[in-house]
Amino acid sequence: MITTTFEELFTFEALYTAHLKSRASRRSKKPIVKFETATISNLYDLYKRIRDGKFKFGKYNTFVVFEPKRREIQNLFYADRLVQRVLCDNLLMPYFEKRVFYDNCVCQKGKGALFALRRFEAMLRKHISRYGSNGYFLKCDILKYFPSIPHDDLRTKICSQIVDERLKKMIAGVIDGYHTKRDFLDKYGIVPLGEGDETGRGIPIGNQTSQLFGMFYLDPMDRLVKERLRIRVYSRYMDDFVLVHDDLDYIRYARREITLLADKLKLSLNSKTHIFPLKNGVTYLGFRYSVTNDGQVIKTVKKSTKRRFRWRTRLLKKAYLDGVIDAERVKQSVSAFHGHLKYSRSKKLEREIHCKLGFALKETETDNVEQLS
Repeated sequence: MITTTFEELFTFEALYTAHLKSRASRRSKKPIVKFETATISNLYDLYKRIRDGKFKFGKYNTFVVFEPKRREIQNLFYADRLVQRVLCDNLLMPYFEKRVFYDNCVCQKGKGALFALRRFEAMLRKHISRYGSNGYFLKCDILKYFPSIPHDDLRTKICSQIVDERLKKMIAGVIDGYHTKRDFLDKYGIVPLGEGDETGRGIPIGNQTSQLFGMFYLDPMDRLVKERLRIRVYSRYMDDFVLVHDDLDYIRYARREITLLADKLKLSLNSKTHIFPLKNGVTYLGFRYSVTNDGQVIKTVKKSTKRRFRWRTRLLKKAYLDGVIDAERVKQSVSAFHGHLKYSRSKKLEREIHCKLGFALKETETDNVEQLS
């Protein structure tokens, strides 16, 4: 149980530390610039409102991002985000990260997509060395995970671990402060759990707390797969998870059990959920894994990533030739492409990118030589 009290958590020092972390590499952003015109005064005002019980989370600002796919993001005012940071960094994360499975690979220090991929590859190679290339992937994905998480169940899971009533009330306020719109739920056949605009479902993608809630809410799924089904090869990154087993009947049984548990959690699996032979390969976290007849694992980027990189390469070339960006900006983008592609067999695509943007890269090399001389 979490025995930390409200007064112990929300100190002025904790808020100031949260501000220092939040502003890192983002000091030019307007909300932070505005807040830092009177940092101490603003922090003290926030501290007083919290301690006097007058603090309430504000309304969400909504915007859309289009890469790697279209998503609607919701975020709070900067001061509200500081409060959430204190909740996550000093209370929730230290407690819950110790209570999730090792292969739950999201939102934890030292973990992330690269960690998940490396763990999955190691387990897959070990499986192939034992059973050969005759086995099956079960690739699972939750239908609109963040917009469909039920408030009542999530609130019970989180608040049941906390003793202090004021902290419970604040966390309940975070959970109930946002509801997925009814027309969005209707579009995907998700049943609302409330009346009117308060649908009782959904957590905003832009909240730091949402990442932790999403990490922990599917903990029963991890326990089902690892403890009851005893699946050795299993990796989960938020709502995207993959299993491997050598027996087709057993992996079909696993899929039925996973479907039943998802229904119990008031979620559902989407159409991406399928069983594939190892030889057919599987896509996980943006990479395509294929297993050859002799047991080799080949990792490449998925087709949509290739299309996106080629599109961005054409865009960069046009922007450079039109004088919108300089050669250094092109070099930074090429380095970013390389940072992603270097973890897969993608030399052909890298050569294609360098061929199209090589003239700009040569210019940066010439500039560097001139500066050194």
